[in-house]
Amino acid sequence: MQKTWWMLLTMSLAVVGCGRGVEADSAEDADESAVVSSAESALTAELSDEVAQPMSTTPEAMAMNAVTRIGSRMKPAGCATATQTGATVVYTLTNCTGPYGLVKVTGTLTAVYSRAAGGGVNVVITGTGVKANNATMDINSTVVATQSNGVKKAQVTINGAGTGPRGNSINRNGAYTITFDTTTECITIDGTWQTGTARLGASTVVAGYKRCKGECPAAGGSIVHTSAKNEVVTLTYDGSATAKYTSSGGRTGSVPLQCGN
Repeated sequence: MQKTWWMLLTMSLAVVGCGRGVEADSAEDADESAVVSSAESALTAELSDEVAQPMSTTPEAMAMNAVTRIGSRMKPAGCATATQTGATVVYTLTNCTGPYGLVKVTGTLTAVYSRAAGGGVNVVITGTGVKANNATMDINSTVVATQSNGVKKAQVTINGAGTGPRGNSINRNGAYTITFDTTTECITIDGTWQTGTARLGASTVVAGYKRCKGECPAAGGSIVHTSAKNEVVTLTYDGSATAKYTSSGGRTGSVPLQCGN
């Protein structure tokens, strides 16, 4: 009897010690990188939304228009200030709320405007320690924004870092496309980037990741996260505050999401 009790105790301790496994950690890292990218995308969409300007508009005029527009869209009044020098604008935001679900935005961002080939707007955006939507970001992005048939898109090349709502530190290097809807204030992200975290180095492929103002990720989006050891975790969203994952090793599970901002 004593031997049986000891075996049961040993097995219980072993189960507790194993934790939930690297698959759940990888799934959380995948979602964390998407959350940081979503907050970055909301800022990117707002700072590059000059695509309606005529082709004859100079970079200096685009910068001036952006200053006026952003000052009127960030709330409360006076939370956003800007200093323009030619085609360069330095924005200082203090606890601002803005379009696309932006909340508690605080930090300094520098945006340099120019005209992209084909009539698009090119904006180079940089900023360190920018806080938004419970994430902290070091932003170094080149954005090419376009509009066709009423649909606005932005091609974003990133080389930045961030800390998500769970506290995980993430470096991201790659590119993604934002499709943004100014009426519903929704953003959809598709792209691929290399991700480095305190736990893992990985590649992340995001498809149809859609966030609307004040909502969790919409149903239908997915993330495929491949670790440095070639372990693959696929995360899928169903519109709730929980995402499901499956691993290349056959494991399944779910992770709670940091959403609803």
